[in-house]
Amino acid sequence: LTQEVAYGSLLLKRRKEIHEKIGNVIEDLYSERLEEYYEILAYHYERSDNKDKALRYLDLANRKASNASAMEDAKGYFYKAMEILDTMPDTTENQEQRISLIVNQWIVFEQLFKRPEYYDLLTRYESLVAEIKNIGMAGGFYGRMGRCEVAFGYFDKGIKSATKAVELSEATGNAEYAGSAFFVLQFSHLYKGDFDRVFALKEDILRMTTEQFNLFTYVRSFVAISLAFSFCGRWDEAVKEGKNALNTAQEYSDDSLISYAAYAISIAYTHKGEMDRAFEYGEMAIKKAPTPLYKATAQSVLAWAWCRAGEPYKGIETLDAYVQIFRAGHVIIGEIALSASLSEGYLMTGEYDKAEQTAKEALEVAERCGAKFFVGWALRLLGEIALETNHSKALPHFEKSITIFKETKAENELAKAYEGYGRLYKKQGDTAQAREYLMKALEIFERLGTLIEPGKVKKELADLPPDEG
Repeated sequence: LTQEVAYGSLLLKRRKEIHEKIGNVIEDLYSERLEEYYEILAYHYERSDNKDKALRYLDLANRKASNASAMEDAKGYFYKAMEILDTMPDTTENQEQRISLIVNQWIVFEQLFKRPEYYDLLTRYESLVAEIKNIGMAGGFYGRMGRCEVAFGYFDKGIKSATKAVELSEATGNAEYAGSAFFVLQFSHLYKGDFDRVFALKEDILRMTTEQFNLFTYVRSFVAISLAFSFCGRWDEAVKEGKNALNTAQEYSDDSLISYAAYAISIAYTHKGEMDRAFEYGEMAIKKAPTPLYKATAQSVLAWAWCRAGEPYKGIETLDAYVQIFRAGHVIIGEIALSASLSEGYLMTGEYDKAEQTAKEALEVAERCGAKFFVGWALRLLGEIALETNHSKALPHFEKSITIFKETKAENELAKAYEGYGRLYKKQGDTAQAREYLMKALEIFERLGTLIEPGKVKKELADLPPDEG
């Protein structure tokens, strides 16, 4: 038995030597195009005693897979690299390598709906960040924490982490991490309904991306601005910023960002009611989407477009499925938006119980997070549902939604709330008040250039009895 163990040990040692020699040969033979062999080199060095090279090539293979949107492969290389680090001395260099690896994984876990798993990693190693001397890397780390917190609906917590990330990154001149953190701030304020702050942060992000260009930060920043303009009802500006994002993504042939930019443009056209263009860009978003999250985002916006186009049965099933997926992945910002869209679909099909339940779920989560625009949207929907079921309950929903939309300058949604308010007064037999609010809605819709809705309002006005006298 002793001889067998000794023989096995010799064989293991010999195998490790062979794997290292193979790695050396590949490096020598293909030094001009090593990127093609990162995965093979990682495989061989991982099975050798050369841990430094194993770690190096696992890191490179991870980045290569991530850039190719092969996120499951990237995740596998990451965890193998972490296991290698566990066997190495706990030096400052290795600590920084561990933090660097973690910082670089945010897109991998995001696109696989694995943010909670990633956030667990961040919180587990946060104490290590205080020990490393690389302040810029610490900035990147807290920027990633902020990304997760915003996705979870912890907007104020995300703002705190992102602000810390900006301070650390700018202190060391790391424009890439600073720009990324400014982008986190931008999305935080987008969902809090502070659209003016979203627009103002554009200058900070452009300043950082001019200093050190980052395609992802640049494109997603324009998407955030496009969404803010859509929520405000400023259609031309929403489309313009979305197309700025799309043109840049196309210039770099980045399918993931092409998909994301097309999604934003589709949202703008859907809110506006220009449905042919909404479908055009929604289908582009689906066609280009390379990962689970981008596919979910693209398919959801197209499903919502079908609802807005008057064919809700084409969209409801998809929206319902993705509400569950986003909820399971703790992507709260996605869950809120899709729940509101789904409620709208149920309202259009006359499934009022489902519409009310879904709107209440959206409202509960949006209120807990402080997502003002979506609080207003859910309240407006509850008012619309009450108009169909028990109009005596509609008034407080419309009043609250009107207050929110005025505060956030979300004019198109404000007009929809006015429209609902006018219909409520019509049901109550108050023709003068009905006409007043319907006219307010019509004025806003026509000024914004909104389609579909003006025709509905004009029909409501035409159906009103003439004023007495």
